[in-house]
Amino acid sequence: MPRIQGSSSEKIQSPEKVTSLFADELRLHLFVLSLVSICTEVFLLLKGNETDLERGFFIMSVISFFLFFSALEYLFGFFIISSISSVFHILPALLLFALLKDNEAWPYLDIAVVVAAVLRVLFAFIRKKELVLLWGCFVLDIAALCLFFEWKAFSGKYYTDKLLFICLTVLTLSALQKLIYALREDAFPFYYFAIVGIIVLALPMGNKPIDWTPVVDAGVRIVQGVRNAADDVSYYLSFTFGEGSYVTGYSSLGVTGNSIKRTEKTQLILRTEDKPFHIYTDDDTDTNMKMRRTVYLQGGRGADKKQLVYFLKFLYERGADKEMAMLFSQLSHMDIEYAYLDTADEIAPVNSILLTDSKGEAISKGSTTKHKKGYSISARFIDIDYGSPYLIGLLRENVDTSVSDSFSYETASGYMKELYGIGLEKFLDRGEFEAILSEIEHSLSTTSKKGDLSNGEIAYKDLYPEYTDTDGASDRMKKLAAEITSGAKNDYDKCKAIEGYLRQYTYSTNAVGGHDPDSDMSTSEGIADIADRFLFETEQGYCVHYAASMIMLLRLSGIPARVCVGYRYAFPFDARKEYVVSSSCAHIWPEAFMKDAGWIPFEPTKAYSTATDHSWHRKAKVESETQVADSYNYEYPVELPAIPEVSVTIDSETEASVDAEEEKLAVRIFKVAWPVALSIVLLLIVLVLGTSAITWFRYKHGTPEKKLSMDVEVIKKLILKKAENEFTDRGLLSDYTDAAPDEVRADLEIVFNAYYRMIYGGSDAASVTAKENDLARMVREKLGSGTIIDR
Repeated sequence: MPRIQGSSSEKIQSPEKVTSLFADELRLHLFVLSLVSICTEVFLLLKGNETDLERGFFIMSVISFFLFFSALEYLFGFFIISSISSVFHILPALLLFALLKDNEAWPYLDIAVVVAAVLRVLFAFIRKKELVLLWGCFVLDIAALCLFFEWKAFSGKYYTDKLLFICLTVLTLSALQKLIYALREDAFPFYYFAIVGIIVLALPMGNKPIDWTPVVDAGVRIVQGVRNAADDVSYYLSFTFGEGSYVTGYSSLGVTGNSIKRTEKTQLILRTEDKPFHIYTDDDTDTNMKMRRTVYLQGGRGADKKQLVYFLKFLYERGADKEMAMLFSQLSHMDIEYAYLDTADEIAPVNSILLTDSKGEAISKGSTTKHKKGYSISARFIDIDYGSPYLIGLLRENVDTSVSDSFSYETASGYMKELYGIGLEKFLDRGEFEAILSEIEHSLSTTSKKGDLSNGEIAYKDLYPEYTDTDGASDRMKKLAAEITSGAKNDYDKCKAIEGYLRQYTYSTNAVGGHDPDSDMSTSEGIADIADRFLFETEQGYCVHYAASMIMLLRLSGIPARVCVGYRYAFPFDARKEYVVSSSCAHIWPEAFMKDAGWIPFEPTKAYSTATDHSWHRKAKVESETQVADSYNYEYPVELPAIPEVSVTIDSETEASVDAEEEKLAVRIFKVAWPVALSIVLLLIVLVLGTSAITWFRYKHGTPEKKLSMDVEVIKKLILKKAENEFTDRGLLSDYTDAAPDEVRADLEIVFNAYYRMIYGGSDAASVTAKENDLARMVREKLGSGTIIDR
């Protein structure tokens, strides 16, 4: 007769069983670490430089979360059956993912949570897990060796490389023994191989590597799908829980310049019919080459109609015809869709001249409410090649602006139609044009009256007080500005000299802000503080530090300068329907005001190419017709001074910054840890109460036979708990009777006899009586519990 569940006692967790269970878990964790290490390496090889994933941090994060979820699984297993406890850890995993997904300090930690949770569930329900672990280690061996010999991976450069081969060695030796000596009783246990695991064996390899591309792509799609779904939830929750609960790459002027971490969260989706590259002929090889387009997407400015008038007037005064204008400018169109952004700013390409919403209505003013995901803007803008030698030549020229007296609305509209095939009336009416032109002419006349460009600081003070403010600038910064621009002959040369000087500094995202932790890019004092520390002390930083420095050096050189926030996006070489702008494209750059041309962007940040580096390389058919001189081929006009030498010392302020960062890290950890810990405690309470309630309900409404079975199980647990001597469970209830207190043995024999009769008596056996049920309940209560104990 088959044994009915419950007919024998609950087995004791003997030391041997616990040791075996621990060995199985250790083996599984080593296998998972090996699997994640190899898959991560394959992913990085396929993606190249497209991701900033730190393999060591990511791998150890996955295995740490895997261990954490394993512990939760066993913890929950005390209260519920193992099949449910294997998936119950998903609830804390989801909470962890929500808390970590937008944390810039720990990139890809949210993905590590997902990978660990999925792997734990997978190995909990996978069929024939022993066979998978047995043969899977050989598959991992082959993959690791192929990567090692074919692509020079796992060369020992990273500490995880050593961990990988130790894990593979332990798993392989254990598997080989199991295959060869499976029937031997004296086979070595798994612990012996864990001890000798530090020895990495050199194994033969195949010549042809395994193509993991389909597997990786499928995994990326799955993970990205999970991330996108979670992003949707997090995005909409951000409006519920208030500002600051959702962090994105797009920033305001409140950035301080402290250490940052790059992420790849989708911020914008671009759509354009323009090609993502420019084709030009290389002078050295006489072959056609491609140059990727680069676009700056600026937030908070909207359509810059004043800049349009400036640019048209600039070209008109220099006699530029259509052929000349097309060498460095073109009218373009782009649709911008917001993804996971939390801003009210209109983000559009630099030099946008018309912005319309999804209904086709012109956007005249910025929104007062934050835009939601799916918000879209259609932008018409003049795409300008600021690295073109033809444009640079025009910017460096001094021309007679008296011709501007004839620059009327009709003239400007006709001139724009001649250059770009569309009239000015499509973008601004006569009243707007005349108001802008009057403001421009006033600024030019004021500048001329108050002094020439060498005294521009005085001339521009009244016109652009917010862009000429130098409050907070140190004496050493003023001296440096004068030194850099001493040989420049015009404003443009000053700008390029400062840009070139700053590009000598080291780019690093592991940086500090100003001496004052509250210094940011919203005030002149904050900009100056960030710039001064970067220029003379740390000498390393990212776009915030470079932009702050150039803005202050320009203002100290008499040139109005302002900060621009948004994105810098370099298009791929292949045309697509959509182009994804991630948070890693977030950027800050400076713009300088040229008297005739308006605001011109520059790129002092060393990690990015300058306008000259990504120029379109367009050339005039006949050089003489466009009057391009040799001087138009721009080079830095002055010899740039070297950056000052500083001793690398940690002063008290730096130590304070380090302490502040450590405090912030502790706060971030606490903000993640306490909700997870609280959720686990609440889950345990729910499990305890829920299991007790279910057990009580089953007992209350159960048959007499069911009640007796439940009472016997509780009685056995209580006897095991109270047993004074070592108790060995042989599956016999008589052993429990001998171990029970004397005062309940007689009653216990009656209860156990009724239980045996119920189990083995067959259909002819007498039913369990109410008296026997009462006696079983009484014995249970005497042994110390008045309620049903959880199974």
